[in-house]
Amino acid sequence: MRYRSTILYLVAALLLVGLYLYDIHQDKKKEQVEKTAKILLGIKTDQIEGIILAEGNETIALQKTKGTDENAWNINAPIRAAADSPAIERLKNRLANLKYTRVITETTDDLVRFGLDDPSFIITYNTGQVSGQLAFGSLTPLEDGYYCNKDRDKRIYLVDKFDKDQLFTSLFELRDKRLFTLSPEKVNQFIIDRGTEKWTLIKKEGQWQFEDDEDFRVDTQKIDTLVRKFAWAKATSFEKEGVNDPEPFGLDSSAVVVTLSDGNISQAILLGNPVKLKRTEIYAKIKDQPRLVTVNKWLLNDLPQNREKIKEEKSAQERKDTEKHR
Repeated sequence: MRYRSTILYLVAALLLVGLYLYDIHQDKKKEQVEKTAKILLGIKTDQIEGIILAEGNETIALQKTKGTDENAWNINAPIRAAADSPAIERLKNRLANLKYTRVITETTDDLVRFGLDDPSFIITYNTGQVSGQLAFGSLTPLEDGYYCNKDRDKRIYLVDKFDKDQLFTSLFELRDKRLFTLSPEKVNQFIIDRGTEKWTLIKKEGQWQFEDDEDFRVDTQKIDTLVRKFAWAKATSFEKEGVNDPEPFGLDSSAVVVTLSDGNISQAILLGNPVKLKRTEIYAKIKDQPRLVTVNKWLLNDLPQNREKIKEEKSAQERKDTEKHR
């Protein structure tokens, strides 16, 4: 009798657990449906091939490039330049997953009331198959959201202020700020040219050495660190798209030129004068490109001033052997 009671209790417990799990599953399913229902656009991130951001008099046009690199995008306006891939991915994700908090009205002819007669911000997108547009008007009286419509429809949505503000991305954030595109692991030549003195270091069998002095023991770790610093460095600002006179910026013959090479491709940067009112930055320019940028001055300050700074220290055993021969 006791055994039968135990079985009945066990079956009842299992039924209760099953009902509990079913309720959780249904709640999650309902929650997922609600989330999906509030997504403004029915597009996927990887479908987006073009984006135009327009706010006031500023328009930024972005377009996916046609090539082997699926993540490569260009800026086509207001300048022509390569785009920053991570920044583009963030923007695409924000756009594709943008949600509205509620529908303000299903239809209206009074766009002025919502600031949508002259939108403060417009984002246009295309997927290669379809294109669309989101327009944002005024802030709500509580300033917690923006009125929005899509494709000039009369239905008015409310979008959270934070989500809308995340969509507008500055031109600087969208630009590719890399100074070098070479991978530091592939660099096998590192050149420092100060005009009066030029060092050429080459990497053989994992060890760095001077091209003109193979007996000098170079600290490979120090050169590897320098190579990584330059390969990963980025512009801190874009000053001018072209420079006719490089002298005022210290980018003439007085510039320090640093070159990285993998044996097939060589890339060089010119390091110039300090930027006035910016103590931590100096002017710089990629060799054979007209664009003037600024970079952190530690790029210049970290360059060794003499060969002893990059000389490999003797091991404890080598020091003992030296003492014995004295």
